[in-house]
Amino acid sequence: MKLIQKSIFYLCLACVSSCSAEVTSDITPLPDITINSFPVIDGSDSTDPLRDLLMCKILGFEYKWERRPFTQDPQADIKEIIPEYTCSEADWRYLETTCLKHSNTHQSFINLIDDKVELVIAARSISRDEKAYAEETGVTLIEKPIAKDALTFMVNPSNPVSNLSISQLQQIYTGEITNWKEVGGNDEEIRPYVRNRNSGSQEKFETLVMEGLKIAEFPELQVGLTMMSPYYQLEEDKQGIGFSPFYYYSVIVDNGSTKAIGLDGVPMTKDNVQNNTYPYTTYVYAAVRSDIDRNSTAYELFEFLTTPAGQDIVNESGYVPLNQNSAIGGIHDDSEIIVSTKYTDLKGVLHKKPRKGIMLKTDVYKNGKSKISKILVE
Repeated sequence: MKLIQKSIFYLCLACVSSCSAEVTSDITPLPDITINSFPVIDGSDSTDPLRDLLMCKILGFEYKWERRPFTQDPQADIKEIIPEYTCSEADWRYLETTCLKHSNTHQSFINLIDDKVELVIAARSISRDEKAYAEETGVTLIEKPIAKDALTFMVNPSNPVSNLSISQLQQIYTGEITNWKEVGGNDEEIRPYVRNRNSGSQEKFETLVMEGLKIAEFPELQVGLTMMSPYYQLEEDKQGIGFSPFYYYSVIVDNGSTKAIGLDGVPMTKDNVQNNTYPYTTYVYAAVRSDIDRNSTAYELFEFLTTPAGQDIVNESGYVPLNQNSAIGGIHDDSEIIVSTKYTDLKGVLHKKPRKGIMLKTDVYKNGKSKISKILVE
């Protein structure tokens, strides 16, 4: 189907277009930052490689990708960036212990609000709980998207199911669908896995996928407390289903221990994240406090991340850049991010996808406001 009216379905990218900077050169110089002036950066587990790579690029260190040798099978462990430091031991220890924090998504935002860190790079924007805490303490943040990601749903590799409709996925997590045979799989009970509240992927799951639907109360054993929990559980559980950021699945883990499934017939691939055809494409955010010194190195890095050179680093890290051919500047505005879109036909019937004919398209924004427009679908 083709929308005659130019769709604003992908307005998440346009959330920065109103203040986009015109590109005058394809070459952006790296920020002039030294070890002593390097800012304190925190973020989600899944953005660790990007933060490490950013540090190496800015300070001129070589680096390599390695799997952490913490298990009997090193090929089964996660991959990470290993810097090859050319500075003193005191300096690299300072960088690793003081400048590069690893507090997970929720705690990194709390640290930013509490002014314990200067810059956050996380797999989502500020959550409802964190925003409430910020309001209590009189703090506001500046956020903006710096990369694209996706929420990936995974099963055990032996599971014959390779695709679910969005409706089927939602019914699995509301408890309405309980057997894999109901969705084309084996005659076995479905065991869904969820994450802890305020984790980056759980926040996205609740807001993007469930859209206010009541999630069934699964046993506490099935709640993963770390980024690796869904992988460890699904590797052993042939009947399970869980979710994770696509970047974590395809770059950090990338060992075949789980299988990503498609949704609504769209395979879970990097290309489909890039072209926005995968239904749960998401964004990686950078955030600073609004009272930050605009001459600080933290703010300089915040701005740098959406320049062409910054986006090259994003791309090299394995994330999908916002737009490889343009610089994107300015601050993130909640009022411009669409969190859900629904369609109403002329009979007043609601649809989650556009149908042929004239429809009313309702976009609901992150700040709670909505916009209705009339479209013609052929």
